[in-house]
Amino acid sequence: MFDFTGKTVLVTGATGALGTALSARLAQAGANTVVTALAGADHLAAGLGGPSLGVRLDVTNESDWSEAIDRTEARFGSLDILINNAAYLSVGTTESIPLDEFRRVLDTNLTGALLGIRAAAPSMRKAGGGAIVNVNSIAGLAAAPGLVAYSSSKWALRGLLRAAAKELARDNIRVNAVHPGIIETPLAYGPDGTELVPVDDLAVPRRAAPEEIADFILFAASDQARFATGSEIVADGGFTLGPLT
Repeated sequence: MFDFTGKTVLVTGATGALGTALSARLAQAGANTVVTALAGADHLAAGLGGPSLGVRLDVTNESDWSEAIDRTEARFGSLDILINNAAYLSVGTTESIPLDEFRRVLDTNLTGALLGIRAAAPSMRKAGGGAIVNVNSIAGLAAAPGLVAYSSSKWALRGLLRAAAKELARDNIRVNAVHPGIIETPLAYGPDGTELVPVDDLAVPRRAAPEEIADFILFAASDQARFATGSEIVADGGFTLGPLT
């Protein structure tokens, strides 16, 4: 469906369920795939096939970002596409969440994306343009009780999206977002195996496969979406419509 031959793509949070599916999709589409994570990036890269590179990256660390971009350019040349996929979730209400956890969530989900855009933009500018995709969430579109830090970070990420899209537009750098709904991963279930968010009453009454969400992200990153910037794609099975019953 997509052809990324000759394109260099950096994915953060690549060893999670969605990141792994996304990295595999990119490799299959011919990309030079740079997979980054706190741990396991080298192992993931080795199994992708095709040109790939694994880099340890703490998205909250500016020095790590500089090294990741340097290694990407040394191996493949300028960076064409950045996918800000890394995220951290902590359960807690407005009154109950520990302040250090609130800050950690914002550092990862919001500051991490800012640092990624800041580090990637000069490389893309040298290449004549590029694309950035922020993986957001339905928690950035609707109330998420009990997830105050995560929801706050995802709503703020929408502001970053719009600011960056306007600032980078004349450099031919597009900035877009994908808002996934509930994905079929271990994070969708509690320790006892019960589903955390019931899906039976949704318009599409199931959780998405990681590969389905990956395809939306690939579209936003691809030349097929070249006329879009500052846009948000909602892939939530109708979650934000509310229950049918």
